[in-house]
Amino acid sequence: MPTLPLRAPALLLVLAACQGDRADAPLAARFDTLPGGVVRVMTASPVDSGRWSLVLERTVQPEDETPGELRDPNDIVLLEDGSLLVADDKPRSVMRFDPSGQFVGTIGREGAGPGEFRSAWLAVRGDTLAVQDPTAGRAVTFSLASGVPLMHRQTVPRFYSRIEIDGAGRVIAPMMMPPDSTRGPFQAYLRFSLDGATLDTAMLPERPKADRRWIVREGNNIRFEMQVPLQPRDRHAADPMGGFVTGWSGEYLLRFTRNGSDTLRLFGRPMPSGTVTADEKARIVEQRIAENKEYTPEAVLRASLLASAIPDQRPAYEQLVVDPRGRTWVRLASGDTTQVRFDLFDREGRWLDQLAVQQSGWNREWWQPVSFASDRVAVLLEGEDGRPAILIYRIQRRN
Repeated sequence: MPTLPLRAPALLLVLAACQGDRADAPLAARFDTLPGGVVRVMTASPVDSGRWSLVLERTVQPEDETPGELRDPNDIVLLEDGSLLVADDKPRSVMRFDPSGQFVGTIGREGAGPGEFRSAWLAVRGDTLAVQDPTAGRAVTFSLASGVPLMHRQTVPRFYSRIEIDGAGRVIAPMMMPPDSTRGPFQAYLRFSLDGATLDTAMLPERPKADRRWIVREGNNIRFEMQVPLQPRDRHAADPMGGFVTGWSGEYLLRFTRNGSDTLRLFGRPMPSGTVTADEKARIVEQRIAENKEYTPEAVLRASLLASAIPDQRPAYEQLVVDPRGRTWVRLASGDTTQVRFDLFDREGRWLDQLAVQQSGWNREWWQPVSFASDRVAVLLEGEDGRPAILIYRIQRRN
């Protein structure tokens, strides 16, 4: 076991002081220095347990047939002042809502000319809005103050995923690249400046995927293939302060890295218990059958979607997000269908707390849009009436 560096006691004293007026808070974060000088932070239990919560502040859901109606929203950005940007596909534009939730206008429009886009994924830094348009394979930037287009340049085609802006003011856009047998599996990110002048690519190494698949056959014909759920996956999150947080969900050890080739810090906590029961496996199979039986005979699906292919142990987590304060939010993998749970880590990598919100108040799939500001988070989901809605929560710490 690596020993603590000479500076570790000072670090631990700082951590104790950071726990404020809670004199009896457990000192559960352990800092070790590994060979090569990398610091690893492992926390046995939350050091700020019970103090953090997500409190619903407001819902943005304009009435049908009114200005600002959410018809087919695709992405959202919550700004620091509480105002909101929404990329909607019908018609394609970026809608603006003020901090009270009132619609105040649009930016951009559908097309291929200056200030236009055919699809939109959003990120904001200061007064600049970046719109990544994977359909056209280009990016457009706008002034938030005036709505005037500032720049457009070719970027990444056909990768329909959220984008971020890092600490160097670069847009981070996921991209697909051909496999490289010398490098091994990786996820590539295109990074370009807001003025379009600079461009580079970051490569984040990944583990070989556990790629169990259900192969749906009808006679001798393969109708389609489907990934078996609950397999561990690599997850990555751009850090608004610079670099990335990355990890493999088959274990609970996350990594700060500048560009994928270095390690600034490791952090994590004990692996949560997560046995997948036979009942849960059966529910998953029934859900997949219900989703696909319109086009494939049910008997064919039942013969192919075998519950025994689903792992007995669920991954530790589904999603990583780093907020503007450098805190890492980890959406846990869970069989609980009533709540969504998160682990919250501070900038140093200490496990602060575990939070939960009702599933009815959060999106069901980890890849659906959420947007963090420093003290709030916005969630795009389907409301109870079946119409799109955006719920805005305040990130609250109880003293």
